[in-house]
Amino acid sequence: MVNLIIAGIGGQGINSLARVLANVLLQSGYHCQFTIHKGGAQSLGSVYAEFRIANQKLPILGQGIPKGQLDILISLEPWEALRHISLAHPKTHIWVETQAMPLFVERTNEKNIESPHAQLDALPEIKTHWKSYQKIAQQKAETIKMANYFVGLDCISAINSYFNPSAKPKPNNIDADLFDTLFFEQIPKAKQIL
Repeated sequence: MVNLIIAGIGGQGINSLARVLANVLLQSGYHCQFTIHKGGAQSLGSVYAEFRIANQKLPILGQGIPKGQLDILISLEPWEALRHISLAHPKTHIWVETQAMPLFVERTNEKNIESPHAQLDALPEIKTHWKSYQKIAQQKAETIKMANYFVGLDCISAINSYFNPSAKPKPNNIDADLFDTLFFEQIPKAKQIL
């Protein structure tokens, strides 16, 4: 079983991506349970999706990935990656968007807080892979609103490498073409953007 979290903030498409990814997993022969958590029901509120994925039938699992059992963390926001890092273990695969939203402790008084980048890079034994999803989306799709698509591709790659680390050809790999098809079928706005 692999435990995955996709994290971000309201407006980044985490909810839509999670639903597409669940369908891709099921159509690829995997079993999965997932839940979507929304913070403040507003733009910029915390949003994340938790997945439990297996290549065999899963028992009914409780909500919440236990501490030390997060295998894959992919975050469209560095501050949100920090929120979930306590669930990681030393071999957790982590990808984090390089661009961070400014964090204000109080609306009237910005306080000096160590950047999420420095905090994540300082974690012992955990390697953070920084990736500019927004920049990639801007270059390839001419809008940062497609960043969740590129996050989805990394989710598929990470899941494939987790279940099939050295098999050639890799059995039960999730097909990126299936992800493309379902992403654009299930998110009509994405089709209009491209």
